[in-house]
Amino acid sequence: MQLTNDKTIKEFLSNLQIEGKSAVSIKNYKSDIGHFLAWAMLKLKTFGTFAENVAEIIPFINSHFFAEYKNYMAENNIKNKTINRRLSTLRNFSHFLTSSGLIDTDFMQGIQNVGIGVASRMQGISTDIVDRFKESLTKSEKVSANTIKNYVSDVKSFLDWMEKKGNLPNGI
Repeated sequence: MQLTNDKTIKEFLSNLQIEGKSAVSIKNYKSDIGHFLAWAMLKLKTFGTFAENVAEIIPFINSHFFAEYKNYMAENNIKNKTINRRLSTLRNFSHFLTSSGLIDTDFMQGIQNVGIGVASRMQGISTDIVDRFKESLTKSEKVSANTIKNYVSDVKSFLDWMEKKGNLPNGI
């Protein structure tokens, strides 16, 4: 059974149609949900859990699970625009599940879009580190604005490279 033919998904897509979403948007929603559910099924298999429908996946999904999904997409070089569209779909899906009473908590709470033109995992702590580095350079009287810009760009490129290699220290 394809998960996108699941009763819950059909209700979600039907609800989107009632809301007046275009046929193209509904097609994208269905594709995005399908991508997430396929990933979720594979992820759960790594834990030794086999899910065959949305109801069996729901108990395992939470904000941490979606953060892992977001990281998975970034690690596989999916375009930020696509990642953000999928996250938007999942926000709508989470809202639908909570408003339908199928779940109690909005599992997308705290999951933010990735920055366009900024590596997705450069958000949060690593961005804070770069900002503090930039601030320390700005306070120095001997560093020009152009030099600061170049240093910050180099640090971001280095962190991106380290991230792609899987060598970022914990907390960055």
